[in-house]
Amino acid sequence: MRLLSMALRNLRGYALRSFLTTLGVVFGVASVITMLAIGAGAEQALLDEIGRLGIGNIILNTVKPPEATQDKGGGGGGWVHEYGLNYKDLAMIRNTVPGVGRALPVHRRNPRVWHKSRKVDATAYAVKPDHLKLFGYEVVRGRPLTHLDEASLRQVCLVRSGLIQQLKSFQDPLGMDLLINGLWYRIVGVLKDDAFRGYAASALGINSKTKEIYVPYRTEIAKRGTREHRRRQGSFEATDVKLHQIVIEVENPDEVVKVAQMVRRVLTKNHDDEDWKMVVPLEVLRQRRKTQQVFTYAMVAIASISLLVGGIGIANIMLATVTERTREIGIRRALGAKRRHIVAQFLTETTVLSTLGGILGVAVSFGLISLMQNFTGWDAIVKPISIVLALTISMGTGIVFGIFPARRAAMLDPIAALRHE
Repeated sequence: MRLLSMALRNLRGYALRSFLTTLGVVFGVASVITMLAIGAGAEQALLDEIGRLGIGNIILNTVKPPEATQDKGGGGGGWVHEYGLNYKDLAMIRNTVPGVGRALPVHRRNPRVWHKSRKVDATAYAVKPDHLKLFGYEVVRGRPLTHLDEASLRQVCLVRSGLIQQLKSFQDPLGMDLLINGLWYRIVGVLKDDAFRGYAASALGINSKTKEIYVPYRTEIAKRGTREHRRRQGSFEATDVKLHQIVIEVENPDEVVKVAQMVRRVLTKNHDDEDWKMVVPLEVLRQRRKTQQVFTYAMVAIASISLLVGGIGIANIMLATVTERTREIGIRRALGAKRRHIVAQFLTETTVLSTLGGILGVAVSFGLISLMQNFTGWDAIVKPISIVLALTISMGTGIVFGIFPARRAAMLDPIAALRHE
């Protein structure tokens, strides 16, 4: 306590210089905590984004090859492009790949949706009721799709509230009829506005610029089939994609990678073209976390340069202080102080400087994090361990960069020090 009170008294004697000396440590600590918080926020956002896909799931998507297989038969001189996942793939995955719990088909269209005189471009997904449960879709109004809807081929659908807003309808959406590709569908439920974003949306084939509609899979296929037509300058082009997506739920999440390898072999055997793509959320999560960790470490290393500069500033000021206080050191040595006492005195001062700078840096970091969140929209999570780590580093900086000035002070010759003016 005596050393601490002496250090505080000496630092107060040069208050402005002490404050300026700590600024390097302040901004260094603030930078380290801010970077760690942003890294933690980005990692959590990544976990939430990819985690919604389910680490026990495998997602297969149809991809249009550069030159899709073309078969005549569209009628009127058109062409039918057939490619992508098909019913044979689905049957083989269900029947031959061990460990598969469910394999759910998805068919996708991009229709123009009408309500009275209003129209909007949307994306319609023909899905099984279990698909919505698997990905955690929550119905906030009405009811979800059911197996009875499929068995009875009911023309019902679920929508996002954004679609209703675009149609500029002020009536109760439940029971509202929508004309989708020439078929009338009745809204039976409204989904929560927690649409997939970023990589998760891409993996599920969801375009954030469109509005989502979900209809019973069997109803859509029975009434509309899988062929789509597009008219172009007097002719038309037809595409026939049986399945735009297959979602596989693996019974044992520990065997996801193994099951994915078997599914990949099945599809490679069935397809000559690269007209499909596999997404394994567990593998993606591992890769993204590794990349994110490298990014975080790099940012922290860059931010730590400020701490290094702050430490050099402390060493520089303390060397100057030793010169100014040479006579004081000589008097203390003449009164019986040993070299270790002089070392302890100056180390205490540098440690106090760096610790105070660290505490101020923690306070500044919260302000920086708040500013970055407001202006960039980035997620940030301040973990207690990051604060402890930053404070520990700041104290260590004071000790490391205070050793040389302290030893230099201790090595002064007492007689020469007493003669110093």
